[in-house]
Amino acid sequence: MKKVFILFCLILVSCSNNQKNGDDIMTVEEMVDFLFDVNLINTSRGFTNISKNNYFLIRDSMLFKKHEIDCLKFVKSNNFYSRNPKLYLEIYEGIDVKINTIIDSINNIKE
Repeated sequence: MKKVFILFCLILVSCSNNQKNGDDIMTVEEMVDFLFDVNLINTSRGFTNISKNNYFLIRDSMLFKKHEIDCLKFVKSNNFYSRNPKLYLEIYEGIDVKINTIIDSINNIKE
């Protein structure tokens, strides 16, 4: 009976720890949206565009505010997904889908 109680306590503690860590980690969808914006802005900085928007003025803090996260949450999330390559691949596949959607929209406008 004592062993069962100890096992139950260990399971209870481990489940509660996982829940707490889950709150500190961004979801796959949140990571897709955040990293898409980061990649879009970083890529845009290399080009001069017609509107003359200066993407150098967009600070990381603006992205964190837009996505309602702080840098610590992103770092924890990035570390978590880096240790789970299949999930990280899912994130970058999501980014690829968003990019292809934009490309298709632009191609439709051209036609």
